[in-house]
Amino acid sequence: MDLRDVKGQAHARRALEIAAAGGHNLVFVGPPGSGKTMLAWRLPTILPPLHLNEALEVTKIYSVAGLLKERGTLIQSRPFRSPHHSASGPALVGGVSFSRPGEISLAHHRTFIT
Repeated sequence: MDLRDVKGQAHARRALEIAAAGGHNLVFVGPPGSGKTMLAWRLPTILPPLHLNEALEVTKIYSVAGLLKERGTLIQSRPFRSPHHSASGPALVGGVSFSRPGEISLAHHRTFIT
């Protein structure tokens, strides 16, 4: 899955490239089937790699959340989070019945698609 797989959508591709280059937020709006999700899933392929300090921050957050697969593993790629559209406020922000990072924290130095 790569941005070069996208045919057409010149304006949307350009917006994606600008957002990735500048670290900007991006909102796609349009009818179902117009390619919003397809484009969003390709954003991580054009993002720059994490710097060491960013990788350490992301790894700490995932460690606290209990999401590291192997002990001592450094996360080196930007997290891609895509919570369900019906996710609750506490699931997005964190907390719930026990203290746990939410989707927003897990998307630190990230890509966050809703």
